[in-house]
Amino acid sequence: MTRSGKLKTKLFNVRRAAGAATLTLLVLGGGLLSGSAHAASFHCGKKVSSSEKLVCTDPDLSSLDDKLAISFKRAKDVTPDAAAFEDDHVKQWQWRQHNCKDKTCVVNWYNRRISELDADFNQGTQNQIVVLKANLAEQKITDTAQAAVLRMKGDAVPGSLQ
Repeated sequence: MTRSGKLKTKLFNVRRAAGAATLTLLVLGGGLLSGSAHAASFHCGKKVSSSEKLVCTDPDLSSLDDKLAISFKRAKDVTPDAAAFEDDHVKQWQWRQHNCKDKTCVVNWYNRRISELDADFNQGTQNQIVVLKANLAEQKITDTAQAAVLRMKGDAVPGSLQ
């Protein structure tokens, strides 16, 4: 066999091995994922509370946990008081850990907490807009320039300057 033929054979064998390894990982990974849910906000290890065990093994609860993680990040990003926000977060989490022992309680807790965090996000966003408008007014720039800044910041409501 020629040198280029040997090289092509080796390259083919490497590609075939890589393809087989990828397929094996996908099959094994898919098997692992189908057996249990994976929560976004905590690790499903051995030392988890009864409510966390429910979340780790139930796809519906895991999905709610994913939604909560998104709501939490959004609200955290706009909170005016990070320390108070974190303190409330810890208290809310501890309440669930100590009080929720069944799926109904955990679902209700997630739905309530997601609603609270979404409301916090909306309020924080409104507060940021008010502060931004006040800062723009202090700078005494034209209404057109103020409107452009507000559009860039995501508040493109016409006539919203006061």
